[in-house]
Amino acid sequence: MREGLRPLRAVLRRTLLLSSVLALAVMSGIFVLFSYDLEDVLFERLVAAEADRQAQALASGQAPAQPAVGMSVHRGHTALPAALAQELSPLLAHGEYEVAAGEAGHFHVAVRPRAASGDTLYVAFRANAFTRTTSSLLHRGGLLASSAALALLAAAVIASRAARRLSEPLEGLRRSLQSEGAALPEEDGAVAEVHALLEALRARDARIQSLLERERQFNRDASHELRTPLAVAQGAVEILERHPPQDRETFARLRDAVHQMGLLTEGILWLARERRTGEDCDLTSVSREVVALYDGLRSPEVAVVVEAEGAVYAPVPASVARVLLGNLVKNAFSYTRAGQVRVRVEAGCWSVTDSGEGLGAVAPERSGFGVGLSLVERLAQHFGWRVLLTPLSPHGTRAELRWPERLSKR
Repeated sequence: MREGLRPLRAVLRRTLLLSSVLALAVMSGIFVLFSYDLEDVLFERLVAAEADRQAQALASGQAPAQPAVGMSVHRGHTALPAALAQELSPLLAHGEYEVAAGEAGHFHVAVRPRAASGDTLYVAFRANAFTRTTSSLLHRGGLLASSAALALLAAAVIASRAARRLSEPLEGLRRSLQSEGAALPEEDGAVAEVHALLEALRARDARIQSLLERERQFNRDASHELRTPLAVAQGAVEILERHPPQDRETFARLRDAVHQMGLLTEGILWLARERRTGEDCDLTSVSREVVALYDGLRSPEVAVVVEAEGAVYAPVPASVARVLLGNLVKNAFSYTRAGQVRVRVEAGCWSVTDSGEGLGAVAPERSGFGVGLSLVERLAQHFGWRVLLTPLSPHGTRAELRWPERLSKR
């Protein structure tokens, strides 16, 4: 797996938690700003209402009204306290003003010019006591921190549950895809995307199974059709062996070709069968058998060596081993004109090394290994083996068959 990848559940949980933290921070900022803005609006409305009431009383010739609690009324700029007079211009227009008068305090002042008398009415409200109460509420860090912690805890629980609900169907799907032969899960977590993915995978599996079944059916039909003429040819060879013809070399090539055709047909037939477990064979014995079978293809200048320390068992039927080993030995003999072909058998690995032309250096009219190598690769995959082809320097090729030793019974 590529480094730096993180599970979907961790990504979702982290994303939801970060979203919760961001939302909490934004809401806290909005709350603080709203608190201060609401405070200013309320104070301005209070002093405006009081100023209008006082101005109306003066205009009607009534005695000055008693100001509301916390407010003071001043007629004329000279009547203002010194701190306010310093901050307020005598030419201010009708309106409400917020004044920070230093140590004197924080004021909201309503200004009402009076054209009839030529003076100006001021109503001042010292808001320090009220803003002190608001500040004490805003600075109670413990309360806010506790509220934030509870909110984040709730967000973490919700994020974890949401991440689990979204990731569990995908994790189940991953496990089923990694397990050979396991069916796709039915549970989609009620998530539309997961449901669509499962449906697409089921449709893909159905198409693949249909293709595989058609291929297996074709392999079965082709193998069975080939068996009949092949059986006739093998019977004719057996009869001729009792009374060999004069051209013994031609007869030997015919006999070997019929036998090779039989192995090819057997290999194709195995591709159409379900893989069976519990069967094994001695590769040392099979190696010597196929070397003798294809010896007619070996040039006289080529020496052949089979290296093995006793019997080595592999988890395939002997007929399959003959197809696998036989095709690779045949290729080694066919593409080596001088030197050596070395077959080595050991636990978990069978190899044949030749000193021939090597991969990529074959003459164009003789390039390619034909259906034999393709059959070897497909049979190896069918039984869970690996095929490795390695070009050697300065020339030659090593072909290896590897299988998990845990599959071997002995």
